[in-house]
Amino acid sequence: MNSNNITFSILMANYNNAKYIEEAIMSVFSQTYSKWELIIVDDCSTDNSIEIIKKYLHDKRVKFLSQRKNIGYGGTLRTCAKNASNTIIGIVDADDKLHKKALEIMAEAYRKNPDYGVIYSTMWKCNSDLKIQEIAEWIGHIIPPKSNIFIKRISHLLTFRREIYKKTVGFDNNQKRSVDTDIIFKLEEVSNFKYINQPLYYYRQHEKGISQGNSLFVVRVYHYIASCKAYRRRLNTKIPNLSLTELYLEYFNITFHKLNKVFYNLIKSFKISKLIKGLNLNLSFLSKKKHLFFINKLKTFIIHKLL
Repeated sequence: MNSNNITFSILMANYNNAKYIEEAIMSVFSQTYSKWELIIVDDCSTDNSIEIIKKYLHDKRVKFLSQRKNIGYGGTLRTCAKNASNTIIGIVDADDKLHKKALEIMAEAYRKNPDYGVIYSTMWKCNSDLKIQEIAEWIGHIIPPKSNIFIKRISHLLTFRREIYKKTVGFDNNQKRSVDTDIIFKLEEVSNFKYINQPLYYYRQHEKGISQGNSLFVVRVYHYIASCKAYRRRLNTKIPNLSLTELYLEYFNITFHKLNKVFYNLIKSFKISKLIKGLNLNLSFLSKKKHLFFINKLKTFIIHKLL
């Protein structure tokens, strides 16, 4: 495919990002590669975001929609994707921005790699003023049979062919956090991935960001939910998958995340058998057999990992 035939649909979900969204929009307008459309969907913002967005609607490449009710990040991106019409989809959050050559580099990568459905890069981690602090070193190659489900190596800038996206069930309306994790798992199940070892995205870290501060625990919970859904989809396939043991242990870690110190003190103070016997976990979704299986695995985990 000639890179000139590659066109981008940039998805931008907005909720109360008046302080940052103009910079995000301008980073798309400033691209050296001009074959793009920008799809902005507002999720019932209460600030002046919409006034800022409307300044750019004179350009026919910008599509703007408003949700009738607030449905969250996952549902808003789903609306964005439904209105995409170009060959490649990319995601730019309303508080971040693109490198000016991001789309040009991505277009060339797709031209050279026609068999890849998903291409992603690394990113710069920035402060609240978008001043670069460091490159996200944890982003990198994932070589089969390894998978992003085992260790997170994929983030911004994430792009994928629209035809590949259509092979999945798409963005999940109920996925309020870890939306990128959920869609990456889905894309991984229908396509192969290519990594560009070059930062093409400026990721802003600020106190209201959805992966900052107190919301980190909420992100972890939704990451777990996405993992459970991926586990069910991947059962009886050859796609790399988590084990039930890993899911159960993460459930335990989430359930008792605020009781870690108390839990460790109990381990030191009592015999393991008494501790295990005394645990009353809220695992009503498990059968009795699986509940016992989990307890035994937890016992093994405590003995070998925590002592």
